[in-house]
Amino acid sequence: MRSILILQTARLGDLVQTAPLLRRLRVEHPEARITLISQQGFAGIIEDCGYYDEMVKVPLADLDGLSDQARQDAFPNVPPFDAHPAFRGPHDLLINLSNDLGSSILCERIPALAKLGRINTYAGELRLLGPWAKYLFAMVSHRLENLFNLVDIQVGMAGLKPQPETPALPVSESMRAEALALLANAGKRPGHKLVALQAGASELHRAWSLENFAAVARSLRSSMDADILLMGDSRERERTEQLAEMIGPGVINLAGQTSLAQMPAILSGCDLLISNDTGTIHVAAAAGTTTLGLYFSSAYYSETAPYGEGHGVLQVEIPCAPCNTSARCPVQLCREFLPPDAVLETARWLLDGSPAGSPPPRRANLSFYKSRFSGNGSLIYLPVRPEAASSHFLSGLLGRLLWEETLGLGRDAVLDESLRLARGALGFEDKRAALAAALQDLETPIRHGLDLAEKLKAEFESEAPVRERIIFLHGNLAKLGSTLAAASKPAGLCGSFLHYEMMDMDYATYPMLAEILEGKYRMMAEWTARFRETLQGLAPQA
Repeated sequence: MRSILILQTARLGDLVQTAPLLRRLRVEHPEARITLISQQGFAGIIEDCGYYDEMVKVPLADLDGLSDQARQDAFPNVPPFDAHPAFRGPHDLLINLSNDLGSSILCERIPALAKLGRINTYAGELRLLGPWAKYLFAMVSHRLENLFNLVDIQVGMAGLKPQPETPALPVSESMRAEALALLANAGKRPGHKLVALQAGASELHRAWSLENFAAVARSLRSSMDADILLMGDSRERERTEQLAEMIGPGVINLAGQTSLAQMPAILSGCDLLISNDTGTIHVAAAAGTTTLGLYFSSAYYSETAPYGEGHGVLQVEIPCAPCNTSARCPVQLCREFLPPDAVLETARWLLDGSPAGSPPPRRANLSFYKSRFSGNGSLIYLPVRPEAASSHFLSGLLGRLLWEETLGLGRDAVLDESLRLARGALGFEDKRAALAAALQDLETPIRHGLDLAEKLKAEFESEAPVRERIIFLHGNLAKLGSTLAAASKPAGLCGSFLHYEMMDMDYATYPMLAEILEGKYRMMAEWTARFRETLQGLAPQA
């Protein structure tokens, strides 16, 4: 393979979470030229990682502007796409890791021998190339059924198997020394724990209150004599100044005073980062710093928690969480279940080295998860108190059990042990039985579709195809679409995945279309049968 092009046009955290994939591609394809296309405002965070040959920075407005049909028709001969040969290709492999319309248009327009991810060839189309891309989009609407981290999903989207990765953002000795000097000059005391706080977020409905952050910081100073560092960009300076005033004298406030390139080195000098779900937490994890994520509102740990082993997450789990970002709750009841004392207890436990046998106590509607790598190389966040596994976690565990083998990872001892502990939990059997019944209902129209598609294919392959019979079979397949759509909804993520699988078809006419349909229905029949059999194997023994 000579040329690989990666599209990652999302925000800071997503770009940082792409670093493990870039490193894997460099190892797997050392001879290839790897080009990364990223959003201009966040590119500096991985400019010195050494995992790619070239980065092309594109302003967000120009990416959004690709939805203009005139610009699409003129592509790539319109600024800024006319200025770089990466947009002309050809490439051996193009991987689109972004979910936006602009990147999907790029994925369609840039010549490449093979493409993976979202592609857009006409207005309103949503075609997803590769099983992991379909899984990602299906998961967005069924988040409680997913326990795969976004980093592993992106690695899968590139056709690779997950494997444990060391910190993904290397920090040079010179950058580390510069960061330590900066911290010392700002008031960091030798020999004292340094705890960083990221109180801001790109969307403040996912940000814990300043009063709560201040209460935790004051307690860490009084109980552990820890130094407190405030992180943030220039837009968050006013917010961090308010927080510093609440905490009291001696706080180190670097918000707005450092560059993106300096962030990994500064965070690598910290013992712990306590953060909302925002880009800084991913930078800290990628630099090797232990993190404690605060997840509530629309933030959900399963896909966006930091990548790496030993990170902690406090996730509020009530029936309405995580909420839909398009329908934000005006009350945000979930905030009430994440009190400062719970965060303080968890932070101290992590700072003490997570001593065995003494995790923080169980709290109603609040789960504490800690990350680890499983035997198949993928990351998973498991409840620190498995006997208190939440209803949300049980749903995710069932989903991961179904998809691990289907997506090519194989069964894993870590997952099997979690499953053993979960099978006796209240509500597990109800979830298993409901999903098994939904899949059985879905399997009926799929089997009917397979039968029709086989007959249609056979009719075209016969010596004397009968036109009326072809029309009859085609009509029945078309009518089946609404039945299949209705049966897919109760099947959750599995049903959505199969919906995207049916949408992913090359533009073909009969008789080739009959062969494509037969293959699609056969694959869906095999998968749903496997899912249902797996769930039946978990049923209580009589």
